[in-house]
Amino acid sequence: MIEVLESGGSELARIAHATHAFRSQGFLVAVDDFGAGHSNIDRLLTLRPDIVKLDRSLVRTQGAHLRDALLPKLVNLLHESGMFVVAEGIETEQDLLLAARSNVDFVQGFLFGRPAPELVRASSAGTLFENVFDTLAQMRHSERLASDLLLMPYRSQLKDATARLSGGASTEAACAALLTLPCTSSCFFLDQRGREFSPALPGAAARAAGERFAPIADPSTGRWDNRDYFVDALAAREQLIASAPYLSVTGASLCVTLTVAVRYRGAWIVVGADLDWQKLSAPAAAIL
Repeated sequence: MIEVLESGGSELARIAHATHAFRSQGFLVAVDDFGAGHSNIDRLLTLRPDIVKLDRSLVRTQGAHLRDALLPKLVNLLHESGMFVVAEGIETEQDLLLAARSNVDFVQGFLFGRPAPELVRASSAGTLFENVFDTLAQMRHSERLASDLLLMPYRSQLKDATARLSGGASTEAACAALLTLPCTSSCFFLDQRGREFSPALPGAAARAAGERFAPIADPSTGRWDNRDYFVDALAAREQLIASAPYLSVTGASLCVTLTVAVRYRGAWIVVGADLDWQKLSAPAAAIL
């Protein structure tokens, strides 16, 4: 295997020519220290390495929330581009847990051994891997349970709201109880083209848009039929859909959206509720 330093200079065409030549001779090509120096995805797509080694700074950054959110997405992007991923700098079991949760393919670091004349016995890492994957399985089960418990009252009230709406109630009357729940940011109503046919209603967790976000904060002119929560709701009509947390363009905050497609005045519509995920998930530690 030939390793190319990602921070090794800007003569990309020459580096790419060399890596292609090594690959034609049967070598695996790895890019080392991705995340430092001149790193960017465009360079990787030009070099087309077999393996990308993530710089230790990506694993050990101080911004834990940002790290935990972004690293799995970066790994997924590299996988989709046809590259295996190595996480460098694994020094603690927490580092290994992050790497496993991010679905990296390989790990290296002082947790498994330091430079020495002899090879480390392969079996010595077995217990570490078993413990970390057991912990990861338990965490995922607990997170699903916590999410179900946290969302339960919002799911229930959204189902009641759609029943009242189908029965002829106004949007305000149908969603009154849902809007009073502490983490409801808004309720919205979309036609089959993904456009609002009735104004969105602010909930108890609604936030006034700051001046910086004012140009993009009005959802009334948007078209939302490209959103997964809209597509999935229409694909599974009358079934409640819950999105993963995402950054809401209208609220500039982390949001979870619940949606359900129902018949209304002879046509299918999508009724949704945006929830303030940061506020909603705060009690999760106490629940667990």
